[in-house]
Amino acid sequence: MTTITERHFVPCPYGLAKTFLASELFPTDGGQLEWILHVAPPTPKGIELSKDVDVSVSRAIDPMHFDEPWQVTWTPHGGGPYPTFSGTLTVRADEDWNVSALELKGSYEPPLGPAGKAFDLILGARLATLTAKALLAQIGDRLVAHYRSEEAAKRIAP
Repeated sequence: MTTITERHFVPCPYGLAKTFLASELFPTDGGQLEWILHVAPPTPKGIELSKDVDVSVSRAIDPMHFDEPWQVTWTPHGGGPYPTFSGTLTVRADEDWNVSALELKGSYEPPLGPAGKAFDLILGARLATLTAKALLAQIGDRLVAHYRSEEAAKRIAP
């Protein structure tokens, strides 16, 4: 089992980031949001390595009732010998409450037995980390755009 923990910091206050995450990105009916994420890590010239993953997000429960976690899974779009990731996305406050951290924690089991584990040690874990970073960056960009839009609206004179 391979574990991933990634953080992405966004210039958006913690309280607003939690609200924006819920309102901007996820269905109000409590259902799941699904989209395709394209991951194309940097590679040596002439080598193309990319994969689309199907991302599914739904509400999770924080037993302490402090955070609003989200259950996140991604699976290889179209199938194939790639792992399925399962984890939790949470918004955390940074030391400065004007900055928030999107945190993704989870794990996956490399497919194909020993050969898959060897591939995971060489390259697979790096690809999974890049997928996590791409997902957090995409979500972070949307949160920041939402925040900037609301802040700009406040400055417009009536």
